[in-house]
Amino acid sequence: MRPFIVICLYFLGITGFPRCVYQVKTRTVQSGGSVTIPCSYSDPWKLEQDLQIIWSETNGEYCSSAADTIISPSGNVTEKYKGRLFREKDPNRNQTEYITITGLDPTDGPRFCCQLYNIRYNEIFKGSKHGTLLQFPETEYITQLDELMAVSSEEVVIPCYYSKNTLDLTNVTWNFADRELNLCTDVSIFESRNAHQYGGGRYSLVNFTQDVSLRIHNLHVNDQRSYCCVISTSTARATLESKQFTRLVVADYQPSWNQLTNEISVEEGHSVILSCSYTLPSDRYTERDVMRVNVYWRVENVTGPYAYHPYQEMVHSTYRHRTSITGMTNLMIKDVMKADDTSFYCFVVIKLCASYNQYEDKIQYGGGTRLIIKGKVKCS
Repeated sequence: MRPFIVICLYFLGITGFPRCVYQVKTRTVQSGGSVTIPCSYSDPWKLEQDLQIIWSETNGEYCSSAADTIISPSGNVTEKYKGRLFREKDPNRNQTEYITITGLDPTDGPRFCCQLYNIRYNEIFKGSKHGTLLQFPETEYITQLDELMAVSSEEVVIPCYYSKNTLDLTNVTWNFADRELNLCTDVSIFESRNAHQYGGGRYSLVNFTQDVSLRIHNLHVNDQRSYCCVISTSTARATLESKQFTRLVVADYQPSWNQLTNEISVEEGHSVILSCSYTLPSDRYTERDVMRVNVYWRVENVTGPYAYHPYQEMVHSTYRHRTSITGMTNLMIKDVMKADDTSFYCFVVIKLCASYNQYEDKIQYGGGTRLIIKGKVKCS
């Protein structure tokens, strides 16, 4: 029966579907905590009524047919996760689904995989190759951000975090990553073997060994690449590299960005929403090709600190846990204060499905807003 189904799909012209299934490659978690794992897919043939995402787990390096199903096509959750695994659709995008797992245990996963299941043909089409790997503190690992945005000519830091004692580090290398092959290449751009920063040029480490993040000075647009962190320690027999590479997306600075497009006044202590907009970059793409939209809000100027960042640890302490995104791109600030009387600038990074599981990242300036804080109204 299965060969017949494949032949039918071939003549229907949908054997290539989907072109992309996307998951973030790692999540850093705590035992007893919770995690939310998204899965997005492209849908050029508008078949969403026939599609369902099923989820599985594996302790292997890759997602495969040998992975254990944890949510069946009928929606049943396996006994191991009953009462602590929940799924939901993204309210803004039909082609994105999340699972949230509570009460995490080191025996969970550690790799979670999403696959697309065609209800009409009772067939799994495609899935994510790497899935999402949970990294527990009990294990040795390096973690990086999945994505980071910057503006040309500024200085940017690409974080790299080692889960164990950094005093054991003996060597740190930063390489370019091959995006198509999902590999850390041997093309080295910076290496450090001692506590002194060296290497010249535009690259340096923040503070070897305490912080081995990569600093790039005087950023260029052609620095839009993927970067991977590789370390050696006094206790390890081999090098250790990050499972998650950082995609640096660079906006070419435009003087017109300094001209603010909006102005909003709000009373101190209230909440406020600042608007931001974007458009698809060309006629080549439709909304069905959008895999993810990440929004970044910077404060004071276009290269200033982050009032909002997809990764909370990158948000400036003044705004941490006070800002969130509402709708797709708009910024909500709670409990506004006098210090918020300044300008805010929005950037949007759109991840698009360019071909089979290959992606294109486009960055757009979404507008600037001058926020004016009025004193609290005193009741007479």
